[in-house]
Amino acid sequence: MVATPLAAQEVTPLSAIDWLRRGQNAGEPGAYPVTPPLTARDVAISVRALDALRPEAVGLFPAARVGLPATLWGPTPARTLAGQINDLPADMLPALRDLSHRLLLAEFNAPLPDTTPAAAPDFLLARIDKLVEFGALDQAAALLDTLDSPVPVLRLRRFDIALLLGDEDRACTTITGNEPPIEDDAALIFCLARAGDWEGAVARLDATLAEHRMAPYLAELLTQFLHDEETLEGSPTLLPPPSGTPDPLTWRLREAVGDAQPSLGMPVAYAHADLRGLQGWRSQIEAAERLTRVGALSPNRLLGLYTERRAAASGGIWERVSAIQRLDTALRDGDAEAAGPALLAAWPLVQAGELEVAMAALFAQPLSQLTLTGEAQALAFRIGLLSPDYETVALGLDTATADPASRFLAAIARGLDPAESRGALPGELAGAVALAFGAEPPLPPEMAERLAQGRLGEEILRILNALGGPGDPRLLAEGLSALRALGLEDIARRTALESLLLERNG
Repeated sequence: MVATPLAAQEVTPLSAIDWLRRGQNAGEPGAYPVTPPLTARDVAISVRALDALRPEAVGLFPAARVGLPATLWGPTPARTLAGQINDLPADMLPALRDLSHRLLLAEFNAPLPDTTPAAAPDFLLARIDKLVEFGALDQAAALLDTLDSPVPVLRLRRFDIALLLGDEDRACTTITGNEPPIEDDAALIFCLARAGDWEGAVARLDATLAEHRMAPYLAELLTQFLHDEETLEGSPTLLPPPSGTPDPLTWRLREAVGDAQPSLGMPVAYAHADLRGLQGWRSQIEAAERLTRVGALSPNRLLGLYTERRAAASGGIWERVSAIQRLDTALRDGDAEAAGPALLAAWPLVQAGELEVAMAALFAQPLSQLTLTGEAQALAFRIGLLSPDYETVALGLDTATADPASRFLAAIARGLDPAESRGALPGELAGAVALAFGAEPPLPPEMAERLAQGRLGEEILRILNALGGPGDPRLLAEGLSALRALGLEDIARRTALESLLLERNG
């Protein structure tokens, strides 16, 4: 017996990501704890203390650690902030992505609640879902674990993340054991089975099918999952899967019944599953590259995969693996004669994979210890400007003998007006960067008014959305100027350097 889909299942999901599921009571008023009304005895209690009762204030580290005030969100309504977070582009320059991560993970005072009951849940879910979209599953999981909320929709989010990380058994305890109960039949059935309660899982599935509470494809997947030995031989062909990206449970169920769907071409969050040790070396490298590219995996872990063994093939990804192995060996040996040619051979392949910033974090410092010449020396300088030590690298430039382009880049790395350093670089983007670091930097219109109203967080999100789009010179100049005016100097310099050195925007 196959279920027919419910009309209620066609409701637009609360998440802006269509492959994240919601529980039936995800958006119900009262599903979230709210700040209690003030009484005369509460007057002495600080806003900070009250915010601690609201889940929207949860964070992994204090606001001061990222150089921003705890009152970042100011008077901006939660729903406005949630919309801005949802709009953050997934593909942005590494410096802007790092700032986005800080905003999503730090502990700020909760924003003002809207009159709409679901606005506060929308704000917290926007943070979680954007981290998932960025591929930052470990951070999103840590945020939810810190909150440890009984709210069903948050438990389902944690479950989805666990499925992608291969840690579903731990998350299943929150699905089957907590109150209020989860209304998601598929998650409950799966978790009952994982806990060894096959009879309970089958009974729940039978009841679900009898009441037509599940989409046909998911129902057939769960049937095969629970009755694998009975249906393996001569079992009917599964219904064709629905179009679009499957939710994490559907994806893992397909894997369990022998109809696995590769993560390549799926959203980057799915790439984590290929690092469970169940895939071949190539699949693991491809997944690690995708995750490193978006800042969701440590460059050292990618390097560990690159150097795990000798490449057994040539062409494609193996060419990059072999080139990085040769460069890594030369640097570890301190062999400048071998490192120069190895760097020149490897870097175009690094650029093709859009892994420049990650590789700069690994190789800039050891490159600086070698005496390189010619093209290798010039390339090592630019790689150093993409590393965390960009300012130290710039200070080491001999401006008397350097070319105008290098002087321009070094001035930006030091936060100086490139015109005063006799630096020059062609192109509209370079002109925009020069304006932002010049004597009269252009600021976004109405920025001063918004800041006067205390809408700092809203303004930073506005800047991130503007800079994260296509490379518009005017927006770049205004955005960089705004970041500098707000005291986000490191982010401004890194964004400027990346805009010029990565040969891409957004």
